[in-house]
Amino acid sequence: MEEVLANWSANAVGSIVLAAVSAVVTMRAFLGDEPLFRIPTFQIASASELLVYAGIGIVSGGLSALFIWTIEEMKKRLEHVPDWKVYTLPAAAGFLTGVIGLWFPEVMGAGYEAINSALHGQFTWDVLLYLGLAKLLATLICFSAETPGGMFAPALFIGGMLGGALGGLAHHYSPYGAASEEAYILVGMGTFFAGVFRAPITSIFMVFEASASYVIILPVMIANITSYLISRRLHPVPFFKMLAQLEGVNLPTAEEKRTFQPLRVEDALLTARAHPTLAPVMMLFPDEPLDAAFRLLAVEKCLGVVSRLRPEQVLGVLTLDDVHRAYGIETKTTPMGSREFSSG
Repeated sequence: MEEVLANWSANAVGSIVLAAVSAVVTMRAFLGDEPLFRIPTFQIASASELLVYAGIGIVSGGLSALFIWTIEEMKKRLEHVPDWKVYTLPAAAGFLTGVIGLWFPEVMGAGYEAINSALHGQFTWDVLLYLGLAKLLATLICFSAETPGGMFAPALFIGGMLGGALGGLAHHYSPYGAASEEAYILVGMGTFFAGVFRAPITSIFMVFEASASYVIILPVMIANITSYLISRRLHPVPFFKMLAQLEGVNLPTAEEKRTFQPLRVEDALLTARAHPTLAPVMMLFPDEPLDAAFRLLAVEKCLGVVSRLRPEQVLGVLTLDDVHRAYGIETKTTPMGSREFSSG
């Protein structure tokens, strides 16, 4: 809902919840109730830990913006490579990924087992750092070579490993790092995800569901929102919109859909002038969509706008010129008496 629809209507929520619950019930009927991650107990030992979580968000936000920019630049450069790249690039990407896997086999595949191991203290902070950077490099290579292996799991892996590395570093060398590395891994899992996909609410719910702990909500909100804001500031174009633009498709993002809300009758009424000679036959309420007035004005000369609380109270009269002004369309009358329209 957050990434695609940008719409929290009852119809969307009902359909998606029904589909999600059906999927979980079916999966558990075959595989049991074993969770994807075995989460250790989470707690905040000191309020000063929140500074470390904010630091994880800052680093993840900057790194996610750099990640999107690097993929964009690499894909632009590879577009000019001859057609034989279809065969050579995947082979090269596979070779380089295999080389990375020789030193860091944990980065191969989805990496869920490595995340589970990290959550139970089986890696030191420097190993977590190497694993996160290795996964980042392998993901960049594969995605740029047009042989992607997904982005959801890599985002969780990279964020978790880098969060654990930064938290472990703070735990050893800073008085603010009172929590264990496992706590920072859990919080970090959503930070890189929020920065790349620009879906902070999704990442917050995702980590909360994985941990089933209310204590984690505040650290996750601080880290994820920080990552989201920094990534958006450094690279305004989201990941999926960037990929669509490279393919020649310009799709509105969720942020753009929220920004450009449909106009209502009251928006045109604010600029409506008095029309003492017009007697409206049909009436509209000020909170109705302006598109409805547009259609009615195709057959009516003017429309009356009345209060929803007091239908007898006329708020104004709406004409086609008022609607045009609300949409930023300038109306000009030619010497022959016809009308010309231009965007304002």
